[in-house]
Amino acid sequence: MSVEIVWVAHSTVEVRSSTGLRFVIDPWYTKSPVTKASPPEDAGFALVTHDHWDHVQDVPAVAASGAKIVTQPETLARLSREEGVAEDAFLTMNLGGTRKLADGIEVTMIPALHTSRSGLASGYVVKVDGFTFAHLGDTALFSDLRLYGEMYDIDLAMVPIGDHFTMGPRAAARAVTFLGARLALPLHYGTFPALVPTAEPFVDALRDEGQGATAWVPETGGRRTF
Repeated sequence: MSVEIVWVAHSTVEVRSSTGLRFVIDPWYTKSPVTKASPPEDAGFALVTHDHWDHVQDVPAVAASGAKIVTQPETLARLSREEGVAEDAFLTMNLGGTRKLADGIEVTMIPALHTSRSGLASGYVVKVDGFTFAHLGDTALFSDLRLYGEMYDIDLAMVPIGDHFTMGPRAAARAVTFLGARLALPLHYGTFPALVPTAEPFVDALRDEGQGATAWVPETGGRRTF
């Protein structure tokens, strides 16, 4: 197993499989105040958790480079109609569904408690070459996350911690406990003044949970191979 995870910034995460297939979750690069990275030109696909601008800003760019966009039918319709993304650029699915995207890569769309311009907010459980991670999008805390912890052996939980628009550090730490993850990557903090500025409160809250999970807190652009 050789899976590389890159925290680009905010909620944008890039993943590269052991075969070199690259994909991105919630692509936001253009005009981001916290990264100078550019949208990837070699992504095989992009997963969209929900239709808010800081999660879909660069969907047209990655689609134009050939990536398939994984999202709900309603978000397909909105991005096609208003952003000019061709309908054949999409792979649609919905809450509870699972799709095999490539050899060794399988994604399941799970619920999130949040709003969305189109469709419903979601997260994903992703299996890549025997490595399993969950990206929770912009969710609030909800107890059904326990079910996904029971169903899947989650190696890494990617959780929003910024508060104000999502759950805050304490709730995010509890979400990691619900999922039973061994490692947690905090997302959606420090980008705007309204958000929690650093990951320190989350690291402390995760320690207080006492379940043995640890936090991975990279600088923007930081990467790790599993």
